[in-house]
Amino acid sequence: MAVENRYSLNKPLITSFPLDSPVFHRPEKTLRLKTKSARRSLRLKHLIILFFTLVAFFFGLAELYYFVITCDRLNIKRVEVFSSSPDTQRLVESFLGSRNLGNILICNLSYLRISLSHLPGVKDVRLEKVLPSTLKIEVFPRIPKLYVHRGSFYLVDEEGQAIANFASLSEVSFPVVEDEDDFRQDYQQKIRSVCNCLESLQPEVRALVKKITFNKNASMELELENDPIRIILDETDFSDKLNYYLTNKDSWTELFGQLDYVDLRIEDRVYIKPANQTGIQPSVGKKEEN
Repeated sequence: MAVENRYSLNKPLITSFPLDSPVFHRPEKTLRLKTKSARRSLRLKHLIILFFTLVAFFFGLAELYYFVITCDRLNIKRVEVFSSSPDTQRLVESFLGSRNLGNILICNLSYLRISLSHLPGVKDVRLEKVLPSTLKIEVFPRIPKLYVHRGSFYLVDEEGQAIANFASLSEVSFPVVEDEDDFRQDYQQKIRSVCNCLESLQPEVRALVKKITFNKNASMELELENDPIRIILDETDFSDKLNYYLTNKDSWTELFGQLDYVDLRIEDRVYIKPANQTGIQPSVGKKEEN
């Protein structure tokens, strides 16, 4: 009987060397591929358990939120106000003293900032929450620049925002600004214009300015401290023109006597009206360079 030899004739059946790999034998039976079984669908009891689990989770979350916002330890009990102006600081403290700010976590800082910014004298506010119950407030006050006369006297900053108002002024610590048109037009622009003009002056000259009036012809009329002469000029070269007037005022008075006004609006020319003269104003030649 013939016997089939599956091995190579030139390769021994048994090797004496242990590291030599054995010959691979392919099995006679074919391998079957393993396939995944069909997905199991959730049963009704599983869906009910999942539903009640979600309900319990959100209910616990709502209870936790309610506990946090009603916790007494998180109520705002201390408010610290900082400001460079003691008056503004007292004003903010008085405003907040009568209010219940509630829970620190749900306190609306944006709304509170807007409310504080509407207080007179308050320019800007910065707020900070400090857990568990402290609110820090930094207040930036408005810097007074002028008195605006519109029926009453309003102390305003460079933006024209009112800081305080007075029926009359017993002591004038800032220049008074008036308008022949009662500031019906370009109010903020006129206030900025006056502030820019005053900022261009030297401190000793700025202290002399007592009153500024806007005329209907778009010019400005100045009144200086202890000086009855009216000075008419505009915003262009304001500082140079006013310094030129102060330098030559005495010599003009010697030439023409007591003056009613001096008009410096036209470049390189000065118009002077003596107090006891009507009609054509004498004209002074070109300005001399100082």
